[in-house]
Order: sequence, then structure tokens, then C-alpha cells
Amino acid sequence: MTSRIRAVEAIPLSHPLHDAPYGSARGLVPARQTTLVRVETDDGVVGWGESFGPTTAMVPLVREIAAPLPGVAVTAPVPFVTAQLQQHYHRGGGLHAAAVSGIEIALWDVLGRQLGVGVATLLGGQARDHVVPYASAGYARRDRDLDLFAAELADAVDGMRGAKIKCGFGVVEDRERARAARAVLGDGALMVDLNGNYTADQARASAEAMAETDMTWLEEPLAPDDVDGLPLLRALGVPLATGEALYTRAPFRRLVAERLVDLVQPDVTKVGGLFEAKAICELARTWGVRVSPHVWGGGVALAATVQLLASVPDTPHTDHAPDPLWLELDRGDNALRERLLTSPFRPTDGRIDVPTGPGLGVEVDERAVEFLREDT
Repeated sequence: MTSRIRAVEAIPLSHPLHDAPYGSARGLVPARQTTLVRVETDDGVVGWGESFGPTTAMVPLVREIAAPLPGVAVTAPVPFVTAQLQQHYHRGGGLHAAAVSGIEIALWDVLGRQLGVGVATLLGGQARDHVVPYASAGYARRDRDLDLFAAELADAVDGMRGAKIKCGFGVVEDRERARAARAVLGDGALMVDLNGNYTADQARASAEAMAETDMTWLEEPLAPDDVDGLPLLRALGVPLATGEALYTRAPFRRLVAERLVDLVQPDVTKVGGLFEAKAICELARTWGVRVSPHVWGGGVALAATVQLLASVPDTPHTDHAPDPLWLELDRGDNALRERLLTSPFRPTDGRIDVPTGPGLGVEVDERAVEFLREDT
């Protein structure tokens, strides 16, 4: 008997940060938010997905896009997703792609559970049994106290081989933050995220001021739509990374084909889901550009990204990869990451093992879902 989709639910979640907001040069966030997508089949299988973006917009978008799915036979979601993304002709854009992403991830989770295989297998095959996390930390606080910044970073990077910090506050402060981070990390990897807060001349001045800290990469040096500015930064000699604010594979084409950056950073909760992100990884591999997906959501987003990375082979080397295939592991206060899964991801000896269970390989705690819902 063919299994069919019984229901698709969009669930808004929130974790208020109260008097301890954090963020980037673009501002602080008062709460962590995400939209979970729960797909249930008529034979009782449940799959989970996650969509990035404001919940007030995302929930109705997910409901509208998923409306035709109840009663449809469970299968690989690529044709459905492709049709939805092609709606960009008259409608669509970032939030539309993000809504599609959550549905797509949940459908892969359902299919993997029914077939008894991990999503990485469905994406072409599991290429690794673990991934290497770096701490996504070094956030901005209200007072931007440098001692507090260093103390929080030291705590966040525990058990990992590197960390990312937030800069973009001007040349002097960027240099101070990068120096403080280097002192904390020793010879560990240091990624610096400007969150697109600079023009090309400003980014160049900041990067030159931080050059002594030996950055592993400089992330989002420019606003996402300032693609023409990227060539102006290539002479800096520091690897450039971008892509977290791009939706679908299309805007990655020029970045990769013209080698405007050294790493692309698709986010599975934004670009249209796992298959679209995998297509971007393959596009990058074709042109010899590295990949490090962006992850800044809840536990389901993290689980989906682990499955994506598990399906990506080392390239161009196989036995002696010069650099890890990095997993971004957010270390900010975030119950959506820490409480949603019955077994949250924890780095051990600088690695996170790829779950061996079917689908995304994780179990969602539905009691935690009810606790974190913002619509109850």
C-alpha cells in the first residue's frame, strides 16, 4: 500500500533572549525564532523540517505552499520543490524559498524513515561518518565589552578547532576583536564575519587591519547584492566566503563560475532545501570552490545540515584533505537548538558524528515543541 501525506503543519517557535540579546554589526536580536514543519503520513510516519525567517510571514507561506500535499503519495520531493521555486516568475523571493525549504527537508525526513536510510544516502550517498564543527560565536552585545567578548568566546570554543566572530564595527574595533579572538584561539581557526555591513573600501581597510590575525576566511565582507564589489577584495589575499543570504541556486552561479569567493555558504533552511543546497555544493565542486553551509537556526536545521555535509565528498583530495569540511555550530543562547532534539548535537574531540538513524537521524521532542510554540 502506498503511503500518503496526511497533514503538513507549520509551527512557529521562539526563544526570547530577554535582557541578554546578541547579534552582529547589523543589530541585536531580541529572540531566536524559527518555523518547524511537521509532515505526517497516513501510516503514522512523522518528518521534520525547518524554515528560516520571521514566523509571522513563514507560517502562512508554508501553509499555502503545502496545501496541495495532503493525499499525495510520499516520494522524493524534487519535482514538487522545483515547481514551487519556478513560481518566482510572478511571486517568490527569499521568504518563498525559505518556506519551500522547510517542507522539502521534512519530506526527505519522511522518505528516509520509510526507506530506513539516512538523508545523506538519499542525496547521493554518505561520504563521511563525522563532521568538524567550528564555534559560531563572538557575538555583539549591547556594551561590546572586549573582556566579556573574550570570555564568552573561550567558553564557546571549548572542544572545537576554531571559531567565528562578529566584526564590522569599524577598523579599530574590528582589529581589537580579532586580536582578542586570536589570543583565545591560539593556533585554532579564526573566521571573521562582517555580516555585509561594509562597502568595498571599508571592508578592505578592516581586513588589512586584521591581517596579522591570520583569518581562515572573511565572511560576508559586502552586502549580498554587491557582487561587483567582491573582485575589489581579491587582492587582500584572505579567503572570502558568502552566500547565507542568497536564495535558490541561481545567485550562486556567478559567485562560483567567476570565482568571486573561495567558499560558498548555502543555508538549507533558505535556499529551497537539501537538494538545492546539494546542487550548490556540486556547482562549487565543479569550479573548485569550497563549501561551508550557513546554519543559524534550531536543532532540525542543524541535523539537516549534518546530513548535507555527510553527503559531500572531500575534494580535490580524498585521503589528505588540507582543511576540514566545516560545520557551523552556533553557540549562542538558543533553546531551539538545545531543547528540540531528544539528543542535541555535542562536539566530542573536535568532531560530531553523523547520526546513524533513518531520515535526519534525530528525534524531535514534541513536549519541547509545545513549550517553545509562540502561538499558544
